[in-house]
Amino acid sequence: MQDVFKIYFAHRTVQVLWFVFFAFLALTLDLGVFRTHWWWLFLPIIIAPFYEWYAHKYLLHAQLSKKPGKFRDFQIRLHHGHHRHPQNIDLLFAPWLAIILHLTQTYALFALITWSFDVALIPFTFGILYYLFYEWMHLAHHTPAYQPKTIIGQKLKRAHMRHHFHNENYCWGITNYLGDLCLGTFKERNDVAKSTTATHISGYSE
Repeated sequence: MQDVFKIYFAHRTVQVLWFVFFAFLALTLDLGVFRTHWWWLFLPIIIAPFYEWYAHKYLLHAQLSKKPGKFRDFQIRLHHGHHRHPQNIDLLFAPWLAIILHLTQTYALFALITWSFDVALIPFTFGILYYLFYEWMHLAHHTPAYQPKTIIGQKLKRAHMRHHFHNENYCWGITNYLGDLCLGTFKERNDVAKSTTATHISGYSE
């Protein structure tokens, strides 16, 4: 646990996001919307299992562009490189461009759902908190010295390791496996054949 927290809180991305979270929390409280619409904080928790599944499968594992350039480099930095070098700390955390795009689209989504720019700040703020939880869980999965204390945590870590080293087409969840269970992609090692492209996903060969 100490190893995970040491790396986690030393990373600039995490430090900045914690500052952003508290800044938006203060703004939400100042606007007074939290007192009357506090239940919207659960929206990111409800959406997260299925958003993780979708984003991991269709965005992070998207076919790598064959055209050299900034977009291809961005894809590699975003996720393809992480599968090639899963223990590289620099590749564990998303690049800032991806984080900004993610936060922008989630705020727009929450504004549509709540039909209010002010109320949308509630799920948006706690969505940032959930994203910080996501980054912690992902780091914990990739820290060999850390062994989860709970059965669910152990099961999640084993599933993520299967995704990386056995077959990259299953076990898409990071913080939970509800999306995988509902969509039929939670598989044990013996359920699917070993993939030859788990470390060279979607056309990436280094």
